[in-house]
Amino acid sequence: MHTEYDFSHPPGRRLGALALITNPEGHILLVEKIYRKEKGDPHPWGLPGGCAQPDEDLHDAFRRELLEETGQRVEPGDLLTVHHMPANPPHREGLNFVFDGGTLHPATPITLPQHELSAHAFVSLDDLHHYLAPHQLLRVRTAVRNALNDHRTAYLTAAHPTNDPQPKPA
Repeated sequence: MHTEYDFSHPPGRRLGALALITNPEGHILLVEKIYRKEKGDPHPWGLPGGCAQPDEDLHDAFRRELLEETGQRVEPGDLLTVHHMPANPPHREGLNFVFDGGTLHPATPITLPQHELSAHAFVSLDDLHHYLAPHQLLRVRTAVRNALNDHRTAYLTAAHPTNDPQPKPA
């Protein structure tokens, strides 16, 4: 049974607004995160985007993060994937929302914030495993598959999509 306290003091969760952005060849835009690299993370790469601030709408967080991380004004498209990430101290439990960020023309300049990101790359689906941790790889492949499949949304929890317990490579 819930009490008023449950609603006035809900657990803290991170909300991430991430972008699946491709180039005309279908390669995925990834960014290299300095804080992960400095901690020795073997997979410092990820989709552009980041955490929503308190009381910030996810679409606003998406726009703000993409402008900060790429220098481009990108509108969120369809929601492709919601990925629940259990708490992994010191990190809180979180939900990552992956939106379709469209296709960037090869001549589009990408401006990285030097204090946060060290590089960017458009990576083929076949090479994503060299850049991404297994949970991120599942997230990105699921988002790609959903973008190609009528933009349906998948919910991922722990390691597998709830609507497809044996995920297939995109």
